[in-house]
Amino acid sequence: MALELSYKKPGDLIRSEEWNRIIDELAGLRKYIDNMTRSVTLTQLSSPAGKSYNLSTNMEDEYNYGIDTMGLITKQFYTDKNTVGTICRFGLNDYADTVSYWSGAVGGDKEVLDITVEYVDGTAFNARGVYIHEWSNLRPRGTKNPYVEYLQSPNQRLWYRYVLVNPYPDKEIRHITFADTSKDSAVRIANVLHYTTRVKQLVLPVVKT
Repeated sequence: MALELSYKKPGDLIRSEEWNRIIDELAGLRKYIDNMTRSVTLTQLSSPAGKSYNLSTNMEDEYNYGIDTMGLITKQFYTDKNTVGTICRFGLNDYADTVSYWSGAVGGDKEVLDITVEYVDGTAFNARGVYIHEWSNLRPRGTKNPYVEYLQSPNQRLWYRYVLVNPYPDKEIRHITFADTSKDSAVRIANVLHYTTRVKQLVLPVVKT
């Protein structure tokens, strides 16, 4: 149906019903714009810290998924056996309201992961003691860091997708660092990130004439 335009002449009166309808439409448009988001998926991620490994080829049983590609995941990062510390660090250089990552752990079902979000302005946010589910068989979502989806390999190993809510969405993220905090749990991180951000309105400077 074609859009019908009805222009008013200077001095014409407008009925209250028409005015209220215009205000409601403008309010609805503003709400729609404020809630617009964009989603980004980063794949084949490399890390200046830690080391990446295959999912299956030449891998020991406790790190072997039986297949070298699961969805978008092609590599895994983890620390050496019986050690704690940085697993990997990914660069983002963007704004994000939420960041999704894939993980799982041998000896999981524990609070064994630390996540550090570093911002361009030099500040940081730390999520300590993040709960990671066991990778050997599917676990219920639960209430501690519930996953939003999962991938299961031919040998029944799991990747869980978790969502981290960024408390400072108006700050540009430079890096996200994942660290294993338990010698008894082998936490792994996949080489894929997903993030969403609200579309920000362009504010133009006022030019005085």
